[in-house]
Amino acid sequence: MGLEKLVELEFECPCDPTWNGVFSSAFFIIPAVMAFTLMLIIQGCRCDTWCRNTISFSSFVPAVVWLILLFLDGQYFACAMTYWEGRFVIVDKAAPQKWCEPTSDGDIPLQELMLRSQNLFVFSQVIGIILLIFICVGLIVYVARESCEQDLEMQDAEVAELTVLRMSSLRTRTP
Repeated sequence: MGLEKLVELEFECPCDPTWNGVFSSAFFIIPAVMAFTLMLIIQGCRCDTWCRNTISFSSFVPAVVWLILLFLDGQYFACAMTYWEGRFVIVDKAAPQKWCEPTSDGDIPLQELMLRSQNLFVFSQVIGIILLIFICVGLIVYVARESCEQDLEMQDAEVAELTVLRMSSLRTRTP
């Protein structure tokens, strides 16, 4: 429920270079850690071999999915990387964009800063897509590995069963 409430919040960048990174990082780190911790609690993790295997993959999936969603959104990363002071505004052009519009006239033109902000959005979305590809490949490898291990276990069980049957038949034949 906490993650759902965070998603429903309307994100507003503070547009202050000293706070942008801290504020945005909180949105990345706190819910990801919370999702990871909840997965450990749900799975009933204890410090044994099963727990190490569980922690290695399935507990990280919700946290990584959260990060993917934030990167695909673009606002959080763009806010964190904004290094000028300004005010958070919505530009109503072809596609509405939220960004930190500079409040003072600096050395860099307004259009240049807006273009940098758009590039940060795109870069964030590229990071999100790359993370999504990694999680998909990881899931495919995990499922394939688990399937192969189950096949090997079944083959080993069948070989053991045949060995027991042969040993029994040899005992019944021997006088």
